[in-house]
Amino acid sequence: MERWSPPVELSRQEQALMKRLTRVRALFGFLRQHRHELFDETFQEQLEGMYRTTGAGEAPHPPALMCMVTLLQGYVGASDAEAVELCVVDLRWQTVLGCLGAATPPFPQGALQAFRERMVAHEMDRMLLERTVALVRSGAMTEGERRAVSKALRVAIDSRPLAGAGRVEDTINLLGHAARSIVRVVSKITERPPEEICRKAGIPLLLAPSIKAGLDLDWSDPKQKAAAIQILD
Repeated sequence: MERWSPPVELSRQEQALMKRLTRVRALFGFLRQHRHELFDETFQEQLEGMYRTTGAGEAPHPPALMCMVTLLQGYVGASDAEAVELCVVDLRWQTVLGCLGAATPPFPQGALQAFRERMVAHEMDRMLLERTVALVRSGAMTEGERRAVSKALRVAIDSRPLAGAGRVEDTINLLGHAARSIVRVVSKITERPPEEICRKAGIPLLLAPSIKAGLDLDWSDPKQKAAAIQILD
């Protein structure tokens, strides 16, 4: 099985791009800098263990590469089809995936869906997120960078990007989906943009990728969780 082994050193073009990747959407820059640590030999071997060794069927795409795609997909909230296109048209995606200048995507849409299902079946989706969070907390970043990237990861985790159709979102985010549906209906009736309706109604949380992400709290802390419930009430 082919193993993903992109360069560790930044190219001249990547050095120029990194100056922008650390300002906005900081997770892009972090993943490019630390992808070799996140997907070390041990973890890649674990990912390869998800596959049969009979040699039947088509050769799979490098599991670590597909992991990185699903992580980026959850970060920006992209569909499978969008993820395929972003690998070609978005320099940030190409930088992280090690395919700068690619004219064709490194994987087809069907492969992404199949890989995500395989990850869920082997509980590797959670392992990926846990490893990424641990890397952020390892002290390899400044406090400001750590806060920015930790927030980005919470967005990715709260939106359940790797869970597939078989997982269920928590109640808070499901209520957020329902509230957004109401806003969309009001938007059509009043012919006003949803953003304007949310702000005038005093519910800017609905403009965030998820309710939990918009609150920007540590949901493992009981006190912060209780405060969040009061805000939602």
